[in-house]
Amino acid sequence: MNQSIQFPDQQEWNSENQVVEFPALNAGQLIPCQASLAWLQQHDPKVQNQADILALFELLRFDIEEQVEAMIQDEEFDQDGVIRF
Repeated sequence: MNQSIQFPDQQEWNSENQVVEFPALNAGQLIPCQASLAWLQQHDPKVQNQADILALFELLRFDIEEQVEAMIQDEEFDQDGVIRF
């Protein structure tokens, strides 16, 4: 695990965009990240409401952080500088 990438315990459901938004810190730089509802539903198709979505995000946090670390290291940012999956 890359020790320069940290994940504050902050996540928020964005119902308009259907994503969980959360930050990553890479060497002090704040990187906005988004996990889509579609990606989360691949792991549990029944999640629909905000509480269940955020609970599933927490359950998958370790896997999410590993994926985001790899995407940051591979510089897979979108045109807005966001990591999305």
